[in-house]
Amino acid sequence: MVSVDLLSSLDGLIWLQSGSKVGALFQQHQTTVSRNQKKCAQVFGITVSKNKNKWDAHGDLILLQLERQVHQVARLQGKSRLRIEVNGWLDNPHFNPPPSGWIAGSANKLSDPHGIQCLKQHIVDACLCPLTDLPVESQDLATIPLDITSEAGLVVLQKNEYQEHILDLRDKLKQI
Repeated sequence: MVSVDLLSSLDGLIWLQSGSKVGALFQQHQTTVSRNQKKCAQVFGITVSKNKNKWDAHGDLILLQLERQVHQVARLQGKSRLRIEVNGWLDNPHFNPPPSGWIAGSANKLSDPHGIQCLKQHIVDACLCPLTDLPVESQDLATIPLDITSEAGLVVLQKNEYQEHILDLRDKLKQI
């Protein structure tokens, strides 16, 4: 097990692709983010590196994935704030500030499925994205259309679709 701060630093870097964004979102100094993600990677025996302007983890990621699942269950139980990738809608008044119990971030990678990848890896708990960005093989995902734009939807892991905090977020966003 690693602490919330250590895993948040590593996962935040992979999610947001910027140490300064991670620091701002998780209220840590950028040097703390760097130190924490290195410690976390060391615990799992993996490396985190930037290749072609994209941060990613390398090595045997099985233990990291299991740890992410444990931390996600804790977030869904209300033990820490849930995470939503808002895919460029960060300045939207509905996410600034984010809904109660959530933190909102955006990697600003609107042309690729980065947010969906973070969702599938248990780094984020929900993803607001254009429905056209969904991969064909999305049987494990649940999509909730929204009226923010005609193309936008809230995407969550199917197994979490009826979890209380997800339902609350869905209801808030459907009122928009």
